[in-house]
Amino acid sequence: MIPISDINPAKNTPFISRFFIIFSGLVFIFIQPKNNIDLINFFYKYSAIPCEVVSNSPLAANQYYFNKCNLVPDYFIFPDKNILLSIFISLFLHANFIHIVGNLWSFWIFGNNVEDKLGKTRFILFLTLSGFLSVLGHAIINQNNINPIVGASGIVSALMGAYLYLFPNARLLVLVPFGIFFPTTIKAKYFMIFWLLSQLLIALQTSNISWEAHISGFIFGFFILKIFNYKRYTF
Repeated sequence: MIPISDINPAKNTPFISRFFIIFSGLVFIFIQPKNNIDLINFFYKYSAIPCEVVSNSPLAANQYYFNKCNLVPDYFIFPDKNILLSIFISLFLHANFIHIVGNLWSFWIFGNNVEDKLGKTRFILFLTLSGFLSVLGHAIINQNNINPIVGASGIVSALMGAYLYLFPNARLLVLVPFGIFFPTTIKAKYFMIFWLLSQLLIALQTSNISWEAHISGFIFGFFILKIFNYKRYTF
């Protein structure tokens, strides 16, 4: 299922959601290299890497060439890399056009309503924590992995978890693939069930999609609102 929109208009202007989307788009267009080799080097220099996050140390040349994080470092490729900062930089980097459009479109569908209910300050804190914890969740499960983590999908997943908590019965307009795509509406809670099942299928396959970040973000988004006992809208 591909979400198109929700039938749940926000009451307030979602300034933070708009800023996040616009800023991510500008980074993709004007800062990220367009050449594939340059882009890979850019990701290794600036984005989070599980091996680095867990060890709190930049990736070494021998770890990279032998694809083994547990080797004693010989010399660091980017010795001045800030590991903590790389976690947050990763959230604004995307692998390709489809990647960024999918993430930012979903961010808009779910983010404006969550921002509406949390307010600007708490929404910024929510985005910061969800981004950090989703990357950390991926890194902990993949401690020996030296592949860069990029994308806002962990944050989007947290927004989906928060949206499920706040608006379980809100209707979403989705495209359903049955030979061809056709539009229909479905309650948010049922859409999330399909989404969680899709993450299980991803986990059973070999892919570059970080189901670990998705699930970590989703769990945080749902339970942080539940812990603070936010009002639920069960219309």
